[in-house]
Amino acid sequence: MKNLLLCLTLLFALVGCNQQDPVLLADKTVDGQQILENLLIGIDHDHPGRGLPDYPSDEPADVPKSYAMILLGAQADASHKEKDRITDLGVKAGEWLMDNADANRDGVIGWGVPVAWDAYGDGSVNPENTEYSISTAIVVDALLGWLDYVDDQRKLEILAMVEKALTPYLPETMRTPAGLLPYSLLPNDRKYDTFNSAVYLAGQMQRYAQLVESSDLKEALESAADSTMKALLKHKKKAPKTASWFWDYSVQENIPNDLPHAGYIIEGVITYIESNGRLSAALNKDKIFGHLLDFFDKNGVVRGWPAFRPEITTPPRLYDLSIAAQLMCRFRGKTAANVFLAEVVRYASPDGGYLKYPYELTENNKRVAEYEAYLYRSLMTCGYHGDAGEN
Repeated sequence: MKNLLLCLTLLFALVGCNQQDPVLLADKTVDGQQILENLLIGIDHDHPGRGLPDYPSDEPADVPKSYAMILLGAQADASHKEKDRITDLGVKAGEWLMDNADANRDGVIGWGVPVAWDAYGDGSVNPENTEYSISTAIVVDALLGWLDYVDDQRKLEILAMVEKALTPYLPETMRTPAGLLPYSLLPNDRKYDTFNSAVYLAGQMQRYAQLVESSDLKEALESAADSTMKALLKHKKKAPKTASWFWDYSVQENIPNDLPHAGYIIEGVITYIESNGRLSAALNKDKIFGHLLDFFDKNGVVRGWPAFRPEITTPPRLYDLSIAAQLMCRFRGKTAANVFLAEVVRYASPDGGYLKYPYELTENNKRVAEYEAYLYRSLMTCGYHGDAGEN
């Protein structure tokens, strides 16, 4: 298969190649073990989610999403090796998440970012460690996966923590105008209808609903998830050439999601469907997953934004490639994932680790611990684990 030209649509197993405009790409060979060894140089093994964030800060910080990605990666590693426990690296990440479930000490369980942030650029700056739905959804994802590797007492503690984290989002008063789960619990953010965070959280709500004994709680969780999926269906768009389903970043913004945020939507939809969501039949999983095809130009070059928006030329971040690759490994196989992972070598830092953008870009380019954690999860998911992080 070396140097063989492959049709991306065949890799994705979705639709046939368009003979007038084929999207062709050389079959990629990836030295995942080498990438992993270079990546591990920069991971703090005592605080695996600590490092420079990609937010307005130049100081190292503990980012919950980073810890969650390390925990998810450790679970994938254990699954590949058919082990009943995860590595110490994963355990440290999970324990940190449990110990820091209320970092701002406001009495609300949830996870956010360790810096003050104006999420929508509207002048409303949220305090550091404000609870955000995307951070909370990703952490819940990691914690629920951890259930398979802990004792019965820890399972009860994790389930109780997840319930506390999801409960604030359940009241109908917490819906956005379009009926979505909100970007944050703060009133200034609830006026925006943002799809990616809402859908990821809805998927985790539906997943958790299958684990609870209370019929009232189960109904509340499923109703909240359904409300977001109804809004998703109402506002779906179709890509010009692939006819895939995609969404703008929000109802208020006429710009499609970039690669990672499109990935969050895919993640949420698949979790919702696999967890028996009541609107599953209306969601075309192949059309939604197929949107990843839109992030290649006609020459097979990976883009940070859909090819039908050619005026946006920002290259994909390490974050973007990592999310797409892990989705591919889970649902389409390593060959498809290597299309994204093969790009990672261009992001290698001379000092070890990986940069936010390709090495040749010098402006605003740095190593971001969160993005490296996403890459770690991706490599573990694809089976490029070796003996990394062994106890």
